[in-house]
Parts: sequence; C-alpha cells; structure tokens
Amino acid sequence: MCPGVCKDRLADAFDRFGRVPIEKRKLVVPPDYSAFRTAEDPFWAAGGLLRDGRGRVLLIRHVARAGWGDAWVTPGGRLEEGETTVDGLRREVREEVGLDVLEPVLTRILQQTFSDGTRVRHGYFAQFVARASSPVARPGPDVREARWFETLPADLAFREDYVADFKRFVQAATF
Repeated sequence: MCPGVCKDRLADAFDRFGRVPIEKRKLVVPPDYSAFRTAEDPFWAAGGLLRDGRGRVLLIRHVARAGWGDAWVTPGGRLEEGETTVDGLRREVREEVGLDVLEPVLTRILQQTFSDGTRVRHGYFAQFVARASSPVARPGPDVREARWFETLPADLAFREDYVADFKRFVQAATF
C-alpha cells in the first residue's frame, strides 16, 4: 500500500493543515494488539480530542471485543481505502459517537512501529483536535460508554500524546 498511499495522505494532510510534526516511536505490545488484526502494513488511522467549547473533551470506552479494556480512548480509528486523514476522522466520529466534526486541526502525525517480540507492524496515526457539532453523543455499536471530561483521565490510552493539545486547544477555548 505504501509508499504511494502514504505520500498521498501526507501531501493531502499538509496541503489542508500545514506542515505538522511527524513523531516516530516504537512500542512493544501484546500479541492480541489491534495492529495485528489486519494485513495492511503500514496501516493508517485518525482520531483525537473532540471538544465542546466549554473546556471539555469527549472520550469513549469500546466494547470488550475492541481490545482496549477499560481504558478511555479518543474517538477515531482505521482509515478506509481512498480516505484522507480528515475524511477518516469525520467518518469514525460519526460511527462512534454520532456527531459531526467541526473545525478540525491536525496537530501531529505519529509514525509507529509495533512489535510483540515476534511480529512487527507499522502504522501512522493522524492526531486531531476538533469541535463537536453537539454536546449530545449517541454511542455506536462498538462503544459502550461516551462521556465528557473537564480533565484528561489517568486511564486515557496514550494520555501523554494529548496533554499539550488539551492545554492549547481545549482549555484555551472555553468561551
């Protein structure tokens, strides 16, 4: 699938949102980690903080089969063939919480390498901050709980990735 698709998605993202940091990381994950559920390598995903304009963000907990346990996560997920990063974000947010994405801002792209000790999978994650179209979430079938938070919970998956975005876009936009 890459390098053509990767190049096209990066070019589209940079054209729409300007150049953002691309951060590389390597993660050791369990053998049942979601990155290994697809043969697509590298895979692309998009997600991020969905804000309400009052200093809160919407986070979700997935159903058990999604593999996130009890951790809170930001709305988002894998991109489909031909989707841009922002189109994938819009679709995933609609599917997971029944809301439209307004004013999306791409804050970074994570270039990730996942390994369980025997297998390796590569992926890209387009991280956004956007405003929700409504404060009323309607969780989709893969979401067991959706809740607005005034602070980032300790059990937010990849919490440190969102701290700067929360301070810059969410707390600062309480008007």
